[in-house]
Amino acid sequence: MPSAPRLAAYDRKAYLATVAVADRPLAEQLCRMLEKVFPGRGAISMYGGFPVAMRDGEWLAGFAMRKRAPMIYLCSPAVHAELGDELKPFMSGKSCLELRPRGGVDLAALLKLVERAFRVAARSPGLISKADRRTRDAARAKVTPERRSGSGRPGSAASRSPRGGARPRR
Repeated sequence: MPSAPRLAAYDRKAYLATVAVADRPLAEQLCRMLEKVFPGRGAISMYGGFPVAMRDGEWLAGFAMRKRAPMIYLCSPAVHAELGDELKPFMSGKSCLELRPRGGVDLAALLKLVERAFRVAARSPGLISKADRRTRDAARAKVTPERRSGSGRPGSAASRSPRGGARPRR
């Protein structure tokens, strides 16, 4: 039996329905934060059941609700370069921040730090696995030069019939 695809379309309402009732307010706040910092259709996807912001196959940021505390994924090296000292007390892995107040920092202050980290990630490159990079690069190589230039797309001048209407799709 084939496995389910790891990436799926992001749907906040459907995602929040999977989150424990007690955790929904925080999960909704994190969803809204991701949507605000990474606007646009397709900027956020679902990966393995949690929201993640990606650009061109590169992971930028995301989060998952865990039993102990929400885990924030900060995948851009620029985040660690710019905010590393502030993030360090909350990091539980190379790119994982545990959203659990400690050291005199309350949840509101920690959420502000997470939003700053998301903003840095939004303007910086992210991480991509070697396998995903090969897949992305192979897909790019298949794109024809005409397609790269933008000619021949539905609705473009090159795709219109001599009578001015759009050509029928084949």
